[in-house]
Amino acid sequence: MYPSMSTPGSSASPKQLLDLPRVKEETPSTPTEHYSPNNLKYYNEHLSESQFNLILINCALRLLKLSYPKEQDFEEHKLRFFIVELVRRSKTTTQSLQICCYYLYKLINKNSHPVKLCPKKLFLGMLILASKFNQDHNYSFKTWLKICGCKQDDDSSSLNLKKLRESEAHCLSLLSYDLYINGKKYENWCNVLLIFGYEFISLHQVTLGVMTWCTKDENASKLCRWKKFLERMDDRSLNETKVHFKQYYANQIGTKVVTTPLPEVSLLFGKRSLAAESATNKRVCI
Repeated sequence: MYPSMSTPGSSASPKQLLDLPRVKEETPSTPTEHYSPNNLKYYNEHLSESQFNLILINCALRLLKLSYPKEQDFEEHKLRFFIVELVRRSKTTTQSLQICCYYLYKLINKNSHPVKLCPKKLFLGMLILASKFNQDHNYSFKTWLKICGCKQDDDSSSLNLKKLRESEAHCLSLLSYDLYINGKKYENWCNVLLIFGYEFISLHQVTLGVMTWCTKDENASKLCRWKKFLERMDDRSLNETKVHFKQYYANQIGTKVVTTPLPEVSLLFGKRSLAAESATNKRVCI
């Protein structure tokens, strides 16, 4: 039995987070059986759609960071904007984004071939492959270029039709042309992915619908631990073991997850009203 990561500063490893003991009692966050992993209600009832999408976007961003050496020049705010806009304009499904993140994990896990693409082109290439695998009908290269705001014959641009095809081919090569992921592996991966994303939240106030994200230093420490874990995690184990986000989440209730409002702290330097002052000075005779 492994301890859970109950506080942001805890030293629990990602493996310990995935091997949490099963909860004995059903909680309000327990998912119902008929939802699939691309539905936020599969995980619990405390996440809103915007929060769920934000966690997945952050997962993609952090997996991209782990795909490159530490010394890589990484403009996080620009890359985040690119990911959000690309997903929005292309109307990418949740399932395609989850599979795209799975391909990024495989890239980290293999760690054999250097990535010759910039982070934007790498994400675009992986997203195109995930969309093609996940959907029977998908956009053409020309449509993807329009989504990116690029022209197919513009040789001066950093992305045109030729470069987009080369990016997809390079991504296929990085994945050894293995894009397949079955139902059981997909379900387990989605649970691992959400645990990975939720680890970078320091406090989730459920009643207020507010999430507080970890600091930059905390993120760096967590990324280092997760990189080591993802590099060692056997891809085949996702077919053999069962990962439950609900177990991880239940162990965070009362620490990282707060289901009741936090107590208000009285102001030491606040001005008192005249009514409050008179009520304090009023003497009551019994």
